[in-house]
Amino acid sequence: MADSQDSNDAGTNTDGGAAPAAPNLAFGGDGTIVPDKAIIHDNETFAVQWTAHNLGPGDAPAFTDLLVVTRIPEGCPGSDDQDHPVVFNSATDGNPQDYVEQPLAAGATGSLMQPSVGPFPTGSYRLTVTLAQDLANVTNFNCVDIIDHT
Repeated sequence: MADSQDSNDAGTNTDGGAAPAAPNLAFGGDGTIVPDKAIIHDNETFAVQWTAHNLGPGDAPAFTDLLVVTRIPEGCPGSDDQDHPVVFNSATDGNPQDYVEQPLAAGATGSLMQPSVGPFPTGSYRLTVTLAQDLANVTNFNCVDIIDHT
């Protein structure tokens, strides 16, 4: 019986077998990271929403995303050459299970991620998500303004 090569195989392992192709993760949909509400007040929590999309050619194993919320005193989008206070980091804050994505087949879009954060004082904030920080390390951000609840 002849050996067959899986269509997801991209190369050869050191033992002579085929190595699976690596996934190529990107943000799904229009690529944005958005809060679940258009107006966010300083006395309420909100969900940060995003999806991952596997452009292929290989399948992605389960992976963990990273969400970092940074206060931008000078207003959004802020300057990358300045240090900004981090007010939330999913590596140390919140429920770690809220950031675990299930395995993602080539060509598939993952579930809507929507962990809750806040409340935060009034001001401008950068919501930065890194997909599969240990696998793909693809990062995108969006800025939001939080206003006084009165």
